[in-house]
Amino acid sequence: MEMVGMIRPTSKAALKQQCLFLSNLDVDQAERMYNFLIKDMEEIPAVEPASRSFLQNVGDQANGVVGWLRENKDVLDKGVDLIRGLMASRKGNPVPIADPLPNINP
Repeated sequence: MEMVGMIRPTSKAALKQQCLFLSNLDVDQAERMYNFLIKDMEEIPAVEPASRSFLQNVGDQANGVVGWLRENKDVLDKGVDLIRGLMASRKGNPVPIADPLPNINP
């Protein structure tokens, strides 16, 4: 019973391998076990999904970070200006106005 609990199929091919392993390579018994298990798991893929490489995952993460930085550039710039202003006021220098508002009537 403990070995049946080990069955964690991620594809039909993996399930066939696990059934063969559990039946000690008895093909008839493995086929009966496979048919019994697969009848309720029709949505399971035929083969293992392709796994992504380490570099692909790192590239996707880097693209996400760069995209976030681009989207939030104005917020980051304002934060940097705020920190610069705080540092300047701490040293006794007057705090410059970050971005003056544009004229309403040109």
